[in-house]
Amino acid sequence: MNDYERRIRELINPWSTKFSNWWSNSSIRSALTNRSVDTAELRRQASAQAQRAATAMKDMRDSDTAKKAATAVKDMRDSDTAKKAATAMTDLRQREPVRKAEESAKRVLHDLRSGHNGGGKS
Repeated sequence: MNDYERRIRELINPWSTKFSNWWSNSSIRSALTNRSVDTAELRRQASAQAQRAATAMKDMRDSDTAKKAATAVKDMRDSDTAKKAATAMTDLRQREPVRKAEESAKRVLHDLRSGHNGGGKS
């Protein structure tokens, strides 16, 4: 793990811990495991939890920690090492075998999404 990763993890870890604690004590998690709770109550609880989560996310985005993490990510992206890596990836993707493999993978994904099975009959 490099220095940037370590710093980002240190900045994110407190929020991850808070989210884990929230989920562990969440009424939604309890409702999902307790089948006797009716659907209307589950929806009410989910709506309330979603509102609290949205507020918590807004607070997190506005926090100094989040701003520091965003700055760290921006600094990492702007670093010479990141630029060299991006250039290396661009150069690699321009090579003929890589382009052919990428096109082949795109065709396979397209066929999978569209329901085609590569020309054979099902």
